[in-house]
Amino acid sequence: MIKNKISDDFFRKAILKGNEDLLNNFSPAVREFQIGCDNLFEITRETEHKQINDRITKFVLEKTPINSSACGFVQGKSYYDFLRPHISGYYFLRLDIKKFFHSIPSYEVKALLSQFFNNEKNGNKYSALDIAYMSVIHKVSDTHIDKDFRSKEILPMGFSSSPVISNIIFRKVDILIQKLCEDKGIVYSRYADDMLFSCDNSNYLHCDQFERDISIFISTLSLRLKKRKRRATENTISLNGYVVQNKKREKGFLHVYKEKPVGSIRLSDKKLKPLKKLASLLQKQKSPVVIMESLFSLERRKFINRYGNNWNFYCKYADEQLQNKLKGYRSYLVSLIKYNDKYGCVNVECMEKLRALVGVFELNIK
Repeated sequence: MIKNKISDDFFRKAILKGNEDLLNNFSPAVREFQIGCDNLFEITRETEHKQINDRITKFVLEKTPINSSACGFVQGKSYYDFLRPHISGYYFLRLDIKKFFHSIPSYEVKALLSQFFNNEKNGNKYSALDIAYMSVIHKVSDTHIDKDFRSKEILPMGFSSSPVISNIIFRKVDILIQKLCEDKGIVYSRYADDMLFSCDNSNYLHCDQFERDISIFISTLSLRLKKRKRRATENTISLNGYVVQNKKREKGFLHVYKEKPVGSIRLSDKKLKPLKKLASLLQKQKSPVVIMESLFSLERRKFINRYGNNWNFYCKYADEQLQNKLKGYRSYLVSLIKYNDKYGCVNVECMEKLRALVGVFELNIK
């Protein structure tokens, strides 16, 4: 942790950008909404609130140490880094933290911020700590659609600062879990609220006691596990379209274990299916309209209602949307190919499929 508070001069110049009026009239600007069952919160763009939140995240929070097991929303890390440590495992356990951001106590956030920001008001309405706190914490409206959230101060899902803050605050729990796992020969990594564990012996990993131990650790931050998201598997585990698979360690002569096998990561068949369908249609030289309508739910009727009955415009729109899809998919696949070039952890057969798909997409990108 950074021990010294940032100076008032730095706060005024770098965080407030010289707008000292904000020390008396700062006002949060947040939009509350739901997507499915998720309560989301978004800072209005082009506001002082958004700019201050971004600067605090960039200049202060992102420079604060986190544990090596944290992979989510960490600069230079990706979901692949979350999975790769487990390619030598055979027994897997995935645990999920319930309402991760929203359950982190606001007093923990204030305690974190107080390490960096002064609480001296010097005749103003707000101190640097006050503004920092109001920038990263949200007090939910008393008319919010979810009654359980009304009037609560939360670390909001949707603020760019929240993932960074959660990793910093969770660091002490990551350290406890990591120490326990090292003692038991278990590999641990975390991507936001997803915790993944693996080993070559399930005696402790798959027993109730291990889950109870993890529950005790996260309870120090008033967090709980989401029981229905628990997944204990052998040989293979599939998470969010990625599969980690390995062989069981074998015994050789005189029952001495052979060298520990190393598995691999691959894309799931479900994740590959739409990409293969797209490649097939492209190779059959189907039109952008046919591809967008059959694979990406483009509907001419809805398009006409919104933009009018202009066939040429519709064809042009379908082509532009298809180009965006192709560029996005190509970029995604190339990132995995490059990751494998560096670490050699992706299944060989999967890599061949990915390279073939990239080749088809590149031929059709204008």
